[in-house]
Amino acid sequence: MKYNFLILALLVVPFGGSAQTRTAARKPVASASQKATIRSQASGATSTAAKPAPAPASTRFTTEQPAPQAQPVAEPKAVEPANKPTAQPVAERPQVRPVAVAESKFRIGVRLGGNSSTIGGTDVAAVGAGVQLERIMGFHGGLVMNIGGPGFSVQPEILFSQYGARLALGSDYLQIKYNLVEVPVLLKASFGQPNLRFFVNAGPVGTYAVSGTVSVREGGQSDSQTIDMSQQGRFNYGVSGGAGVALKAGPGTVLLEGRYSYLVGNEDKTTPQAAMLSFGYLIPMGGR
Repeated sequence: MKYNFLILALLVVPFGGSAQTRTAARKPVASASQKATIRSQASGATSTAAKPAPAPASTRFTTEQPAPQAQPVAEPKAVEPANKPTAQPVAERPQVRPVAVAESKFRIGVRLGGNSSTIGGTDVAAVGAGVQLERIMGFHGGLVMNIGGPGFSVQPEILFSQYGARLALGSDYLQIKYNLVEVPVLLKASFGQPNLRFFVNAGPVGTYAVSGTVSVREGGQSDSQTIDMSQQGRFNYGVSGGAGVALKAGPGTVLLEGRYSYLVGNEDKTTPQAAMLSFGYLIPMGGR
């Protein structure tokens, strides 16, 4: 029984000591210096609460310290609306190109001018000493057609034209003049600006003799008579070519041209020739 009591006492004593130790750890006893510090802090808080309210800022700045320097006032920023529409890129307007107008492929007009003609293939010396072959003046005029583009075209014409020559000896002469229907068909090439173009042309030409006259002047007296065309060949052919300038004027084009025609197809082996200077006017038909 005695040993059992001792054993029980040994078991109870350690547990009691550990419990006291835990209690002391949870509630430490403040020392004298710590208590004095706590009292001073409490008295400082009480004195602070008892102090009167601070003086106004103006009085405080005047009596206690200099007033602070004025700070620059920032400019207010513009307030953008919340629903400000965003700038949309401006769509470029499509460039309006001029509509190309198809130029007419067919033009028609007139041509009028003068001829200076002669006849080749004639032995003037066989006629007589001192006889000279001279050119005579005439005219031409008629219808002109032009088919094709501005650069290259075909130009047929139907003209009334005069060819001839004169054998002169002093003041006396023998003159022959034919009235012809002349039909040249020319290939024409043009170049330059739309309002001012230069051109060259060349092609075959055919003629038909309508009538003719023989005029004689001798000893101050003159006479003329009609040629009997039934006894002569009326058809002739040859070549013709020239150059000129075309000027835009109104709805059409003015033509200024120099041309030379050379006929070779008659039976008596003579060669009627004519230098022509003319002006004309062509008007486009359709296509505009």
